[in-house]
Amino acid sequence: MKASGISQQYVPLDSNSLKEFVGSKHSSAAEKNAVVSQQFESLLVKQFLNEALQPMIKGVFNEDSEGHRFYRHFLTDSLSENIVKGGGFGISSILQQQLGNRSSSQDSTDQSK
Repeated sequence: MKASGISQQYVPLDSNSLKEFVGSKHSSAAEKNAVVSQQFESLLVKQFLNEALQPMIKGVFNEDSEGHRFYRHFLTDSLSENIVKGGGFGISSILQQQLGNRSSSQDSTDQSK
């Protein structure tokens, strides 16, 4: 699996699956960076959407009902995942570049020792 393939194919993971993936020895550092940065961007997008959609969702259900909470949760999840699939806000790619630069500079430091 190539890191570039991952960045174009967003896969939502729960926290346990993400922990397993990051701890896996079968994935390269670039693949791990891509997945973790996408998950981070998805979380940020969810936070933005949660606030932005609040006025729009008001009145759909009783504000205190479970139905309202579920509807809002699934709507923001779905929208955020689709935004990230479509390229997101670019946060993931910036993080991947920064993490890639950091790991390559650490590799060169380790090799010089």
